[in-house]
Amino acid sequence: MTIKEDKYPRDVRGRPDLSYYTDSLAYYIQMYEQHLDTIEGRKQGKGYEVDLSFTRRVHAMWGLIAKGSEATQYAIGLLSRSEPEAREDGAGILAELGKDEGVVDRLLESLESESDETAKSTMIGTLGQLKSRKAVPVLAGIIRDTSANFDTRWNAVESLGAIVRRRFHEQKDPIASAITWLDKHPGP
Repeated sequence: MTIKEDKYPRDVRGRPDLSYYTDSLAYYIQMYEQHLDTIEGRKQGKGYEVDLSFTRRVHAMWGLIAKGSEATQYAIGLLSRSEPEAREDGAGILAELGKDEGVVDRLLESLESESDETAKSTMIGTLGQLKSRKAVPVLAGIIRDTSANFDTRWNAVESLGAIVRRRFHEQKDPIASAITWLDKHPGP
């Protein structure tokens, strides 16, 4: 079983042509909510086919991205949902949409309480994509936290590098290189 969005043309990287996502914001929100309802087991029956859940998730995200700033508030709202996948997707959508400080503030706030490693890594990556220096103190804390998951620290190093325009990941010890840089640049 397929949905109409499966037929949209894709580029060589597999990204669909966003100009085809012309339905309303409400349509893409409903599609994403249908995905969440399916994975959380809230609804069953017609229109909630489990085998289409992932397809709905992906196309709803592309549709929300295609809607641009109109979808920002919905994506921010996903950051506070109980389902870790929704928080991860909210951050992913914001990576494509959010350039204002309010988005950065909300991501930083969500990151502080995030316990799911995948969602946390996506939020960290989004902060790097948004390149806001406001994120530097939070990323520094993650990088310096020796009890943190290695991958999480690594993601924080990459995001810090994107923000401050340093290629820590190309150094012999990227984490140590990032810490050295942070020691020399204590301010945000």
